Amino acid sequence: MRLVFTGIGLLALAAVGTSATAAQTATFAYAPGTQHYRLVTEVHREQAQGGGRAPFEFDVTTTQFVTMNLIRHSPDTLALRITLDSVDVKSAFDAPQPDTKKFFGQTVHGLVSPQGRVYSFDPPAGTTDAQTVALYRAFRNFLAVFPAKPLAVGTAWEDTVTDRAKKDGFNILTRQITSSKVTRDTTVAGSHAWRVDRHSSIAQAGEKTENGQKVKLTGDGSVTGFRLVSDAGVFLRSESTQRIDLSMNLEGTTGAPISQTIKSTVEKMR
Repeated sequence: MRLVFTGIGLLALAAVGTSATAAQTATFAYAPGTQHYRLVTEVHREQAQGGGRAPFEFDVTTTQFVTMNLIRHSPDTLALRITLDSVDVKSAFDAPQPDTKKFFGQTVHGLVSPQGRVYSFDPPAGTTDAQTVALYRAFRNFLAVFPAKPLAVGTAWEDTVTDRAKKDGFNILTRQITSSKVTRDTTVAGSHAWRVDRHSSIAQAGEKTENGQKVKLTGDGSVTGFRLVSDAGVFLRSESTQRIDLSMNLEGTTGAPISQTIKSTVEKMR
């Protein structure tokens, strides 16, 4: 980028340079406030079938609008509240469309550090409703985690998240290792922002008992994408593509592989 200064004295120029340097070396922290986002998720799932049949596949697109509130809880803690304002699901799959209106207005909440590290974000004790549990899991890592150190182009860090969940009868352990790097600074709506490129590796394992036999699930995958955040501590946008290969099989047998690709976009609404 080429900068041309006209009619600016050396003192003013020095002030501009100092301000820019400060912006590029500040420790990032999410700012308290209310933001609105649109989330679009496209899922493509494909499963091999025996007998020379074509793979079974389907696509589902989900669009959600959410309101996120960050509230100062203590000097080193923010209260995070996410309310699902609306959700729409579209699919060519020959099945009844889910009733999504029951989700409208539902709120999930927890505590995070100013850099986005989750302290707590779980359903209330005793919650048995599967949909409520699923919402907490879906939004638990809505905010990317940043290091508690000054950011600059080239700053890199790594985080590991381990998650245990029950789904379709399986007790599933998921381990995700994410490498993040500030690849450039940019300007969004006139304000300085960081672009953070992210790459994750995913490993899943689980099992259940069905008709007296153990069924095992294994999965390996990756996620690539980026996030944009402003100097003011606001999450602006993210894009990611997750690819994962799953296998479910009875103990001692080889199961049919399942491939799944999830493309997600989160955009701050103005």
